[in-house]
Amino acid sequence: MPSSERFDIAISKLSVRYPDRDSDALVGFSETIAEGEVVAIAGPSGCGKTTLCRTLAGFVPSMIPAAVSGDVCLGGESLRNVAPEALATRIGLVQQDPDAQICTLSAWQEVAFGPENLCLPAPEVRARVERGLAELGIAHLRDRVTTTLSGGEKQRLAIASILAMEPRVLLFDEPTANLDPRGVQALFATLSDFGRAGKRTLVVIEHRIDALRALAPRLVLLDHGETVERYPARERIDYAEAGLRGAWALPAPETASGSPRIVVDRISFGYDEALWRDLSFTLREGEVLVVIGPNGGGKTSLLRLLAGLASSRTGTIERARGTQVGFVFQHPHHQIFERTVRQEIKLGNPRDAGGVDAELLDARLAGLDDAVPLSLSLGEQRRLTMATTLALRPNLLLLDEPFIGQDRRNVLWMISRLREVVAAGGTAVLVTHDIPLAAALADRVLYLDRGVQLLGPPDEVFGRLRDLGEIAFTPETWS
Repeated sequence: MPSSERFDIAISKLSVRYPDRDSDALVGFSETIAEGEVVAIAGPSGCGKTTLCRTLAGFVPSMIPAAVSGDVCLGGESLRNVAPEALATRIGLVQQDPDAQICTLSAWQEVAFGPENLCLPAPEVRARVERGLAELGIAHLRDRVTTTLSGGEKQRLAIASILAMEPRVLLFDEPTANLDPRGVQALFATLSDFGRAGKRTLVVIEHRIDALRALAPRLVLLDHGETVERYPARERIDYAEAGLRGAWALPAPETASGSPRIVVDRISFGYDEALWRDLSFTLREGEVLVVIGPNGGGKTSLLRLLAGLASSRTGTIERARGTQVGFVFQHPHHQIFERTVRQEIKLGNPRDAGGVDAELLDARLAGLDDAVPLSLSLGEQRRLTMATTLALRPNLLLLDEPFIGQDRRNVLWMISRLREVVAAGGTAVLVTHDIPLAAALADRVLYLDRGVQLLGPPDEVFGRLRDLGEIAFTPETWS
């Protein structure tokens, strides 16, 4: 690449259309990104943000088929003239779904994979691996099998593996999606240091713009594949007006006074060692419990126990007679089975065409009837699994990070459907890293960390977290 010392990006009239779509994912998109600049890309789910990142990284159309027009230039040279593998040390993409990126069996091997393929000397490979693991706070996971990691741990690992390649342009597709609040702060502190030290160019796709404050990005809003607004760095933004996630003004939940739905009595759970011991609580009809805590603290494991998909080491879990469990998994591809969106909606609960059309419209999936579900954006896949779960009429609704990939409007849709279940006498247990949203939604909050279990009304739990110095898990930190 003759202009390898320049890392400015010029995007000119870029349009992208996938083979199974009736409309373009990007429509004549143009933008100039200076070397060393930090740019945040936001907009509704399915508006073309991930497509933009994949195209900048060279994945589209070389590895992901699509009709592409327009041009992308890096340092003045068109990416059309550069093989994707030649971009590896120049542009690094951290994908939205870490499972789509991780390809080795251990954490150490995963971070070493890129530097080894660059044929770097063994001491340099080791140095990069150790540095990457340390920067993302996962040095203690070096020997862990990747399939045993939590969603947040996988995301940290995926980021470390890209940073180990030392690209000059970093593309992040929702890097905070699976990270706990500590991890979010640590990641952007690290990226801020990179920007100051090495003039790295950062392009970050994110729904939670408040998480990016340390980077002071310039903001570009997309909708239907086109730019609809630009905001200079450090400009104050009305999140609600811009359709972004930020502060939440939700009606206060009513006090739950129904019969017990599920009784958890002194359960303990763990793999090599216990994640938590002697956990006890009772959930009533009409109650919302929000579970928060660090990555790897056992939040997803708790949901699996409540659903009956795992067994505790000790203690018992009793569900009321007539309990119908609905579980929305953290990774939607783990519960998608059919070849089209329409078939998936009908799976397990056959409806006429009018009923399916109404559900597609309600979940903002209209027009995607014949699309392959796994070709949808991650946010669209989550709404699909939410719709199929709700169609089963559950009265115990278990939601594992459902808000990943969702803009403000779609979050509010999910909240409204959750509250419909609760208003009908159901019970909901929600795992989320969105702390302001947890504070606004919960009747009670459960904080899980190794050796620490806090359960109570939101104000009480957040107060105790302040006393413990865990301010990253308090709502005011993110307001």
